[in-house]
Amino acid sequence: MKVGIQKLHENEWLVHVGFASVKMDRFSVELLAIALESLGILDHGEEHSELNGYLKLGLRIKDLKDLDLQKLLSELELSDLVLFLLAAEDDELKQKVEHNMGSMLCKQLNEDLKVTACPDEQTLKPAIRRIVEKSFELETKGVIEFASATARYI
Repeated sequence: MKVGIQKLHENEWLVHVGFASVKMDRFSVELLAIALESLGILDHGEEHSELNGYLKLGLRIKDLKDLDLQKLLSELELSDLVLFLLAAEDDELKQKVEHNMGSMLCKQLNEDLKVTACPDEQTLKPAIRRIVEKSFELETKGVIEFASATARYI
């Protein structure tokens, strides 16, 4: 069976599976990669959570430069960010987010983190998905850029 992914344009990919070909945006390709990883893990009898895939994509925001992170944070709902930080349990990410938001928002974020209990997976997934979708949207528009060790500029 033929399986492959071909980049057509900046945010357009052609995914081949057997005789079928589907055009997808980058976010959808990343979700497909998570689904394929999940299938591989499940095939070996282990458990896999879709939430972990979303968290993995969300943690990419640690790779943003400060200015790009500020642009992303200005587009996000504080409630989604609180849920994401609770689920991620990543001190480095929390510090980077706090460093790149205004003092009033940072104070509100910390208060919300103190009083909010980590909700169930069904509540977390949509919030994290919105953050990930917004990061892909802004990257596609050229508003932000994720730093990559493999990127080369001429």
